[in-house]
Amino acid sequence: MHKIIYSSPNKIEWDAQSAFKITNYYTDKEENMVFCYLKQYVQSGNLKLCSFCFDSTAEGRQDLQLCFNLNPIVKDAFIHIEFGIDGINSVDYVDTENNTVTPVDADALTYRSFKTNDQQGYYWCGEITVPADMVSRYFDTCLKEKSIILLNFYKIFKDSTDHAALFPDKNNIIAHKHKYMEEFIILDY
Repeated sequence: MHKIIYSSPNKIEWDAQSAFKITNYYTDKEENMVFCYLKQYVQSGNLKLCSFCFDSTAEGRQDLQLCFNLNPIVKDAFIHIEFGIDGINSVDYVDTENNTVTPVDADALTYRSFKTNDQQGYYWCGEITVPADMVSRYFDTCLKEKSIILLNFYKIFKDSTDHAALFPDKNNIIAHKHKYMEEFIILDY
């Protein structure tokens, strides 16, 4: 069964979105079991994503990784983004059919991070907007109702090969992460 991403011509508040929690930990260190989750929706063809990480030592630009294919029926390719509380480290377009990696200008994305705390503790968020023109340029599609996309989300731990994944990483090898994306369907809100 597909997971659902909602679409609307207007902003949808993050509190109204389903949270997809990282539950697959590839670590023996209990302190690396940081609670993270991802929320996403489509607004007027733009993909909006927001990560939430309860990580009191957040710093840098490589804490999180996001992989997505916005047209898996036609394209055997994906966008890979490394980011953290301090901004985006890299954005790459990976064409797995031709085995090529092309850097993408991170300024093509809109990114905003912020930190706060609540009863559960300190957390930080990273909001990414993938604009509709970028979706069209790299995936030859527009995001609309009944579009299917593939996605996975990772938390990477410093000075370690330890990581955690939203969806199971069957080989437990971070280099093969693009092979383990799950399907989402876009439905009108």
